Amino acid sequence: MARLTTRDAEIIKSTDQFGQLSSGHIWDIHFDNTNKNSMDRVLKRLVGLKYLSRIERRLVGGNGGGSGQYVYQLGLAGHDFLGKRGKYTPAHRTVKHHSLEIVDAFVQFTKAEEAGAIKLINYLTEPDAHMDIAGAKLKPDLFVEYELVGLGESQSLWIEVDRGFESLSVISAMVGRYAHALEFATKRDIETVPAVLFLVPDERRLRNIQGVIRREAEQYQDMLRVELASDFMASVS
Repeated sequence: MARLTTRDAEIIKSTDQFGQLSSGHIWDIHFDNTNKNSMDRVLKRLVGLKYLSRIERRLVGGNGGGSGQYVYQLGLAGHDFLGKRGKYTPAHRTVKHHSLEIVDAFVQFTKAEEAGAIKLINYLTEPDAHMDIAGAKLKPDLFVEYELVGLGESQSLWIEVDRGFESLSVISAMVGRYAHALEFATKRDIETVPAVLFLVPDERRLRNIQGVIRREAEQYQDMLRVELASDFMASVS
């Protein structure tokens, strides 16, 4: 097995954790003040050694830097490097845009940390972020715990990245499960129940989900929030 740098290993681990990463995501998370040609060489090497598998060019933009980016997922050697059980099979054959939008959200936290606004304490992706609390099965896309720099306050969020495709009845059921957890959670279930943040693509979807929250969980409106996915960090930091 080829010798890997610490950064190589971190890229492999985060690609596995999120499922898929665009080249822009890898740049944002793992490279700092270096030439992008350096990143291209690293990714070409990891693909050549089968630690990563390249899918195709991403067709839409985002925090990752726009169109024309390649998307990566775990390769055969990466599967073995991480000690995963069973025979390796590619996780997906095509780009999973929902997965990439979850990473878009996470990158906003990393950029806020670089700017000195927050300090990341912990984060979990699916399925590690999933919990069963008081009989409510919660499946957030992302869990993030962070500290507000200068204030010494820690915050935690369950994040739902909404692409606008699910019906409002599905959203209503999801809000109901979170409200149930907020009402009945005990210290045995979880030490501190995170707030819930829905990230949405546009103002219309924002208003629709806010309406669902008012109807289904009015008493928990301060714990169930909706923000535009493109610009939410000001509200959480």
